[in-house]
Amino acid sequence: MPAAINHLVVLMMENRSFDHMLGFAKSNAWPIDGLTGTETCDSPGGGPDVPVTKDARYSGDYNTDPGHAFLHVNTQIFGNSSGTPNGPLMRGFVKDYALMSNSNSEAPNVMKCFTPPRLPVLTTLAQQYAVCNRWFSSVPGPTIPNRMFGHGASSVGSVDQDALASPFMLKTIFEVLDKSSTGASYGIYVSDSSILSFNSYLVHNQDAFRNYSDFDTDCKHGDLPSYCFIEPRYSDSTSQQALANSQHPDYGVDQGEAMIADVYRSLTQNPDVWNSSLLLIVYDEHGGLYDHVPPPVLVPDPSAPVKPSTDPVFDFSRLGVRVPAVLVSPLIDPNTIVPQQFDHCSIVSTVRKLFCDATQQTPFNWREAAAATFDAVLNRTTPRTDVVNFPAPQPEIEEHISLAAAADSVYTRALPPNDPPVTRKPSDLVMAMVRNAEYALKALGLPSVGTSSTVYSAEDANEYLARANALLRERGNYASH
Repeated sequence: MPAAINHLVVLMMENRSFDHMLGFAKSNAWPIDGLTGTETCDSPGGGPDVPVTKDARYSGDYNTDPGHAFLHVNTQIFGNSSGTPNGPLMRGFVKDYALMSNSNSEAPNVMKCFTPPRLPVLTTLAQQYAVCNRWFSSVPGPTIPNRMFGHGASSVGSVDQDALASPFMLKTIFEVLDKSSTGASYGIYVSDSSILSFNSYLVHNQDAFRNYSDFDTDCKHGDLPSYCFIEPRYSDSTSQQALANSQHPDYGVDQGEAMIADVYRSLTQNPDVWNSSLLLIVYDEHGGLYDHVPPPVLVPDPSAPVKPSTDPVFDFSRLGVRVPAVLVSPLIDPNTIVPQQFDHCSIVSTVRKLFCDATQQTPFNWREAAAATFDAVLNRTTPRTDVVNFPAPQPEIEEHISLAAAADSVYTRALPPNDPPVTRKPSDLVMAMVRNAEYALKALGLPSVGTSSTVYSAEDANEYLARANALLRERGNYASH
């Protein structure tokens, strides 16, 4: 049996599919379920099929955000928004992006994929530790419902970003940990904001939240909680001179690579922490980008129901598109390829198994009960002593777009080194967080910090969320005394 895991660390990034990030790393020596280069999608104009390509850029490919709302994902998988099986699956990505971007010429961009030299951090960790061949997003829809499944195996009946009560009402695994007698601790490391900031239970448990800047120190000093959930920076900040590193299109993938490397280096600096840790790097959903593997259909169990969506009608018996998932630990042999099926409910079930006592082992619902735990990936009895190094990334051939052009984009690229962020429009996710904050303040009877209708720029959103979070922290700290 492998040594005990005392620390589970989950870093959840944004909106990239498995094939988009890792598909072209497939080889005879590393036979993942990736790409051969012959995969295609239907053309939006009735012309020749559109193939996958090896020319993804860190940013600049998606001035229009690819569709990842429920009906768009249906179109990408089934070729129609109703989700009706009618022919080959996974061929509607280009057609859907043509509708989103209103451009047949831009539509093939969703078929652009990275090669290993362009993603040296993610690829190296996947090859030197373990990669999951079949980790699917929990919902064929956008970020917030998928992140909710990662925290509570439910989205409280929501498949979109705007069910404002859902994050507030969700019962999470953090609440279960508090009820357990094991003494397991948890920490939520944030750079700017989180949907968890607006959860009713966590509002009153503010000790859960830590600044991401504290993660390195906590690792160094052995103060790391049992369960750590890390959130990237979702938006550029001109006031903090910081770039988004979530990898949400069209933010810079290279910035996210740097964050992944940073988390790994922090964990490996203290052998006492590292030798009993398991790191999961996973993406919340595919972001409308191509993957060739059809999502599985599950069998519901009426005895442990999941609240269904009524508009659109959906019972959560179908998973979303496959995403990258990499498991990192000194208790994992190199070149481990995990064939088992997982989704974000696996996070909840694994936390429950590792850190909860017998009284807290009942799953939230059938979705959690059906989700495999991933602790079995640990295949060593003694920790490895090596720490991997990352090669330098292959340089990008294309010239950087101008700062003026970047400022006009809804989603923005990482700027060239040493260039400060510029004022931009907020992403759909950040605006959803603003509305979630607005809802939570009202539900708790707290003063308004403004209205979401007056948030026009990413910096407006950052400032709104900072003010809202300060009020929520004050309320939580007051309620705990």
